[in-house]
Amino acid sequence: MKKKVFFSGMLFLLMLFAGNLEAASNESLEKRIEKLEERERSKYKKGESEILVYFKNGFKMRSRDNQFKFQAGGRIMHDWGSFAENQKFEQSIGNQENGARFRRVRFFMAGMLYNQVKFMWDIDVDGGANGVTFKDMYISFPRIPVLGNFQVGHFKRPASLDSVTSSKYLTFLERSLANTFFKTRNVGFAFFNQHFNKRLTWFTFANKETSERPPDFTIDGDWNVTSRLTGLPYISEDYRRWLHLGLSWSHENATNNKVTFRGARDSEITSTFLTTGELEAETFNIIGLEGAYNWNQFGIQGEYVLTDIERKAGGNGLLDAFYVQGSWYLTGENRRYYRKNGAIARFRPNQNFSWDKKWSEGNGTGALQLAVRYSELDLNDSGAGIAGGEQKSLTLGLNWELNPMSRIMYNFVHAKFSDGTGADSGKLISNLVRFQVDF
Repeated sequence: MKKKVFFSGMLFLLMLFAGNLEAASNESLEKRIEKLEERERSKYKKGESEILVYFKNGFKMRSRDNQFKFQAGGRIMHDWGSFAENQKFEQSIGNQENGARFRRVRFFMAGMLYNQVKFMWDIDVDGGANGVTFKDMYISFPRIPVLGNFQVGHFKRPASLDSVTSSKYLTFLERSLANTFFKTRNVGFAFFNQHFNKRLTWFTFANKETSERPPDFTIDGDWNVTSRLTGLPYISEDYRRWLHLGLSWSHENATNNKVTFRGARDSEITSTFLTTGELEAETFNIIGLEGAYNWNQFGIQGEYVLTDIERKAGGNGLLDAFYVQGSWYLTGENRRYYRKNGAIARFRPNQNFSWDKKWSEGNGTGALQLAVRYSELDLNDSGAGIAGGEQKSLTLGLNWELNPMSRIMYNFVHAKFSDGTGADSGKLISNLVRFQVDF
């Protein structure tokens, strides 16, 4: 009996001792936590916040409460081209010199302030005779009730899938011949929004005709309006299959009652081949139809553009262009869709390129994409006295995407030209290579 009492007493004392140790340990831990928290608070003055720096397809920063967000980066696109023309082209248009150029060398910074105001500045230092030129340079106010978003500054006009898609994600080195009718950027203000889980987008841009030389923009003429409506009728759960449809309309007033359309080029290394010259005009309307369909690694895309030029004399003129293109990822990737803008999004190889992987087993090769595009541009309207010429281009492309931020592109272009009367102006064959990075 005495032994039981003794052992019970010892057990009670041990439990009491353990409880005191645990209490002392908890008290010590709480003091350490308080000291650490005080040390963290002492790092920042009143009103300051910690900024997290991370990398996700570019260098980005944000505050822990997401009130402030920033991104800085740029792009480099270096093109090489060799050209071969037949005798007819050389006689009617002229010989084209082989060459190289930096197509784009750009730096940008974008961000969000107090989770209420967005901004972006984007400059191109390869501005040729103009030196540094402005690209996207705007201030935006998101999440406005009913209206959605308001944006003011210098930015892209909402027209054409090919035009709205960033140059970083284009399937070919240059946009199609239909881009002849789309002035990519101007100064003005816009309202835009998305609905139904971003499956319906609309964008309206009001601007005045302005010069392209920053920082001052001389405003002339009346207001112009451009609107675009896009829909995403179908998209699969894994986003590898989707259907895009779109419509755009632009009403513009001719500056000083004159307008000139210069043909888009398959390479910026060459000179401009087609132009309407200066046309007497009051206003002109541009209507664009666009569509794209992606099924796993296969994709097709096309657009048709009609431009109606209203003139006092010579009758109204009608000019048009179209293209259709197809692509195939040999390595199984798919073209990705950006719902917010109704455009093509960043490419993403299944495996990034690496010298250290076993290529024979399909590892570390990056992504390989084959593409073909046929495009036509007609700047002739004999009834209206417009004789700008015609061009028909067949482009074959091979893209090697090393990783989501760099790729090497090759384009073979066979282009046929006609003059203002429809007579043959010859053929031009182009071999083009681009080395591209964005960061």
